[in-house]
Amino acid sequence: MDGHRLRYLRAGAGPPLLLIHGLLGYSFSWRFNYAALGKLATLYAPDLLGMGFSDRPKADYSLRATAERMLRLLETLGIHELDVLGTSHGGAVTLRMAALAAERGAPRVRRLLLAAPVHPWIRITNPLVPFLRTRWGRACFRRLAPRLGLVHDFTLRRLYGQVVH
Repeated sequence: MDGHRLRYLRAGAGPPLLLIHGLLGYSFSWRFNYAALGKLATLYAPDLLGMGFSDRPKADYSLRATAERMLRLLETLGIHELDVLGTSHGGAVTLRMAALAAERGAPRVRRLLLAAPVHPWIRITNPLVPFLRTRWGRACFRRLAPRLGLVHDFTLRRLYGQVVH
């Protein structure tokens, strides 16, 4: 891809399903899913550029550039319609890729399957974040972190609903 080696694994049979791993992951991250998903679809699991067994060049690793590379991979493979499953960072890449594909009209992304995706257009507005980026903020956080377990359940309830034990 763009003169660099982009490794991917292919398995299964059926309509194409692109699996996009999260940050610090690679195609191996999907190993427990290949058997079940491969019964339903032809799986394509790339190692994103800079990860796994793909090349690690000095390149643009932004979400948009990564999504563009995935679209070029699909064009190279002759895939014109597919489903895409992305997790974490890969979920954000998946969202960007689907948006770019919709703008261009090809390839057609039929379905998005997102597992804990990172929001690709988020703007951090929490006033605590700039403070935590300072030297003093980091020191305070390290000191308070052991005590944060006290608010863990409260935080989970606010984020995800009722915590069931």
